[in-house]
Amino acid sequence: MNQGKQEQLLALAKVWRDALMYSMRQWVQLLLAEGKLPRWLDAKRFGMGLSQRQWDSVNRQTRAALDSWMRLRQDEFRRIVNDSTLTQEQRIALHRINKRMAWWERSDDDGHRLARRIIRHLRCRVPFPDMRRCHTLSMDGKIADIQNSVASSRYARWVKVSTLTKGKPMYLPLGDNMRLEGQLMQPGVRLTNHLQVNIHDGRIDAHVMTVQPAATPREYGETLGLDWGCKTMFATSDGRLLGIRLYQWLQERDKELARLGAELNHARIPCHKSKRYRALNRRIRSYFTNEVGRLLNKLEREQVRELVVEDLDLRALRVSRRMKRIISRAGRSAVKRKLTRLEQGEGITVTTVNPAYTSQTCSKCGNVGKRNRRTQATFHCTCCNHRINADINASRNILARRSRKEGWRRIGRTQILSTLRKENEQRCPSHAERNAAQSTATPRPSRTDTEVKIISGIKYH
Repeated sequence: MNQGKQEQLLALAKVWRDALMYSMRQWVQLLLAEGKLPRWLDAKRFGMGLSQRQWDSVNRQTRAALDSWMRLRQDEFRRIVNDSTLTQEQRIALHRINKRMAWWERSDDDGHRLARRIIRHLRCRVPFPDMRRCHTLSMDGKIADIQNSVASSRYARWVKVSTLTKGKPMYLPLGDNMRLEGQLMQPGVRLTNHLQVNIHDGRIDAHVMTVQPAATPREYGETLGLDWGCKTMFATSDGRLLGIRLYQWLQERDKELARLGAELNHARIPCHKSKRYRALNRRIRSYFTNEVGRLLNKLEREQVRELVVEDLDLRALRVSRRMKRIISRAGRSAVKRKLTRLEQGEGITVTTVNPAYTSQTCSKCGNVGKRNRRTQATFHCTCCNHRINADINASRNILARRSRKEGWRRIGRTQILSTLRKENEQRCPSHAERNAAQSTATPRPSRTDTEVKIISGIKYH
């Protein structure tokens, strides 16, 4: 790519980012005003130097970002309702509202008022997507036409991209990519007319997209439970610890990140304006993503038919809040993206379960309690005296929870704990009697005030 084309693309990227910000504001205003999102935005009056076709691509990119934000908040909303002390009728009403994502619907009943309080709390924790930090241009076939090379022998493909000047498109060369060519050789895989351009610190990377038919689900192999470990990336239900060196590497990068952050604070330089800080962030994300791919590819090559996983919770990592934020952003998306590829491309079924109390429950007798896990690494059951690695114990509980109705994803922690204790009482009556005797020996003072349970900063009476 010559200098002139780079300047044209950088000029388009600057206007594109402003258009993303404006488009996101329009989507959010309509969502808050009408309570739901329209199917499309009328961009004829938007202007800003972009054509109608370019605005269509911009609106689709912002809509995809907002839809992703809403799906994540929908999951968090469900967890808050399930873990609350609300009545069954109130929970059903909130679940119905949450299913339609009608949090801002113009209704003045108790359910909608409470739904708006919950989503307001979630929005304070995680605001709407900030498109100022977006460095990606997602162009569909209307403005980015991928063509095979005819006369050139140096480049296999060219992309015809609409610029800011009407009637004067530019042609971007696409170099040879062995990975892309290998994917296109697979049966059913084809090239889409879609271009994604990433711009970081003046460096331009262009990628084309491929689609492939969904693989047939595997009918052979074993079913594995996967637990996100505190000092390993994954622990499997068959007793393996994968990614043991990751925790040590993250701690080293965490110290490096802290030193660099202190230097920038001393020099009064914002972290997001430092090339060294951004490069270190990219290094951490890239390493983490590569480790996720390497380990899950290792499982994919084995005779595995189904993977039972939990919703990732990275709060147990003993690193700084800044490092947790980086890993949380990179880790969740990397794992979910890889699991989706395994399910669609390799036919491995991925089942998600509720991870509540899997780290405190004995995988042998079902006893649940905090005293079972006095240390982070070892699980020691107080009922059957079973000793095992804590992460492996949790992975076996995750695997066992697959047999529960919908993996217990639709019920809260309180109901899960009650069910687990009842089952343990039937299985180990002597242990239940001993716990009952200990609880009656030192009775707690009764409370006369109204009990209030606080979950995620919201009070439920």
